[in-house]
Amino acid sequence: MLIRKEQILQTSLKLFNEKGCLNTSTRHIADELNISVGNLYYYFKNKEEIVIELFLRYLEKVFKNVTNLNYEKDEIFLLKEFLLDNLEIEIEYRFFHLELNLLVISFSKFKQIMQTQLKSEIELITQLIKHQIKYGYIKELDENEIEFFVSNIWIVVTNNVLYWSLQEHDIFSLTKKAALNKYYLIKPYLTKKSLDNENIKDIEKVLKDKR
Repeated sequence: MLIRKEQILQTSLKLFNEKGCLNTSTRHIADELNISVGNLYYYFKNKEEIVIELFLRYLEKVFKNVTNLNYEKDEIFLLKEFLLDNLEIEIEYRFFHLELNLLVISFSKFKQIMQTQLKSEIELITQLIKHQIKYGYIKELDENEIEFFVSNIWIVVTNNVLYWSLQEHDIFSLTKKAALNKYYLIKPYLTKKSLDNENIKDIEKVLKDKR
């Protein structure tokens, strides 16, 4: 049972990335797996359930580095590791970035999950920024600046893959540029303590040289 469910998820992810989620039906997924649509519905009631399951997996992978930070200690956020780890993740789940607005419009339950997730992300990123300010890794910001810093991060992270995909054909190249978008947004806020740290100082070179 678990094997078949995993096959459905992996096949759906492959087709969503290749054809687009909205252009892929449950019939397409079933045909690719050589199973009946009824068999697919035994595991997932509809395509939206598949999208949600993939989204939750994506979130778990993306935020691993953020949730693993020890917020009780003086600890720099491993930005280089975060950006490098997420290169493969963004490629693996790229359809989300390319179709996110349409998915929110098309699937009501997915939209509700997105709204709930957005609140959680705002809290988590705000906590991270305040922690890094406290220990001197990010410059001092007032509450209003933090609010808009968080919103800018979310907007850039959500839309940068789409921006570069309209200009680049190579998925790895555009994903590296999307990662640099995140870094260049954050860089002006970093203190010398951060910029001199081994986890930060060569991010641009590492991302540009990454193969």
